[in-house]
Amino acid sequence: MRLTRSLFNRAMIEFEEKVFHSLRNVRDPTAGGKSIRSLGYLKGLDVKKNQLTLSLPSPFHPLRAAILSEIKSALPPSVEVVESYGKAFFSTGNAENDDTKNLTGPGLDRTQAIVAVYSCKGGVGKSTVSVNLAYALAKIKNLRIGLLDCDIYGPSLPTLIDPQDITVRRSEIGKMVKPIDHHGVKVLSLGYVSPKSGIPGAGAAISPTTSVEPAVIRGPMASRVVTQLIKGTDWGDLDILLLDMPPGTGDVQLTLCQEVVMDGAVAVTTPGSLSKVDVLKGIEMFQSLNIPTLAAVENMSYFVNPATKEEHKIFGIQSEYSDLSLSSPDDLVRIPLSEALSSANDSSLPIMLSPPSASTEASAYASLADVLVKKLFERDTMMDVPLDTFSSSSSDPLLIDGKPVDLDAISLKFDKARGLLLRIFSENGATERVINPAVLLDTNPKTGESLGGKSGNVRPVVRSIERKGSYGYAITWQNGATFIYSMQVVVDLSE
Repeated sequence: MRLTRSLFNRAMIEFEEKVFHSLRNVRDPTAGGKSIRSLGYLKGLDVKKNQLTLSLPSPFHPLRAAILSEIKSALPPSVEVVESYGKAFFSTGNAENDDTKNLTGPGLDRTQAIVAVYSCKGGVGKSTVSVNLAYALAKIKNLRIGLLDCDIYGPSLPTLIDPQDITVRRSEIGKMVKPIDHHGVKVLSLGYVSPKSGIPGAGAAISPTTSVEPAVIRGPMASRVVTQLIKGTDWGDLDILLLDMPPGTGDVQLTLCQEVVMDGAVAVTTPGSLSKVDVLKGIEMFQSLNIPTLAAVENMSYFVNPATKEEHKIFGIQSEYSDLSLSSPDDLVRIPLSEALSSANDSSLPIMLSPPSASTEASAYASLADVLVKKLFERDTMMDVPLDTFSSSSSDPLLIDGKPVDLDAISLKFDKARGLLLRIFSENGATERVINPAVLLDTNPKTGESLGGKSGNVRPVVRSIERKGSYGYAITWQNGATFIYSMQVVVDLSE
């Protein structure tokens, strides 16, 4: 028995070494060309199941597909690659009283990011943008996408798409429902749930509140219905859940922003000074709730004369990215007014699912998907601090109260009751200083400057801490986002 167990253990070790050796040349160009093993992307090999767990720093990694393909090519065919990006939460030990869990619910706990698509006035094409962005992310970026139509007064999703089966089925999880799968995107709308929505074949209501006629639902009840739609749905594994918000900045919008941890938003507007005034109201509202506007769409931005190919700005002056509090011109995507988009809406076949004849429109939505994924990747990995920075030694000495300190004498731990604890060891013993997690979260990880409340709608709950050589610490927060804080920033915030 002992001999058999010994031989088995040896075989496991040899198999592990063979697998990891075969991946020695797989590297991540975004991290200075380092090997994926040295970067910690390989989280473990289950020999019994023949499964290798890959955990990139973010599901929105720009080279995710390429790295995954290279790994599969290098591995023996019998080894399965399993990706892991679980949005793990720091638990208090009591699931019923854990505030973090209550912000998501079981239907959202496997969702990596929630992004709102909003406008402050109707008729600007927000729902069209939401739908086509969803399919662009799913088809081009190969992401797991969900789309919720949050407008209960006039749901647009049942008009913009036409699933063969609109039956809303019960989930095995509690009293939840399952979304409808349409071309690889999980979708849901009150139009599919309520039998009084006017949609032929619409199923039974989730709760008695949804049996009320949508046109007569008052504000507080509307907020409850929308909250129940998002939290009462078993979304499963999602990279991004898009919320097609109702127009305006009323009770429903505010309730959703408070009830759900949102990672960002996309603003939709049209040209002209009046539209600009309206969209700025939305940007300010989301900023006040610590939800960053990651990108903006200027819909119906121009019209191309099919005969002359000349562009005409028929709806007035175009917006500039700086006017919309965006950080780059690329963050503002302009979509033309086109017959192709109008025909796609009328036929319930989104332009991203149509034949590639409307290349200009499809390219615009592909650009929007690029911007959103890039922004979410930056959020997860803090790309303004190079990922290989922590591997090099800093020439500047670490100072505490103006005195140099040995880097090896520093340790950082998280205590649920007290916060982040910085311990400094010396010949005279150890001293302990405390860092407020909320203050650290609202601090630029590289410069130490205050972000002024722009850290996003993230609770200051620490999921994990990892030392990054002489540079500092990588801290993963409650929503799965990881930021690499320089050692000096960590020390300066301690008291």
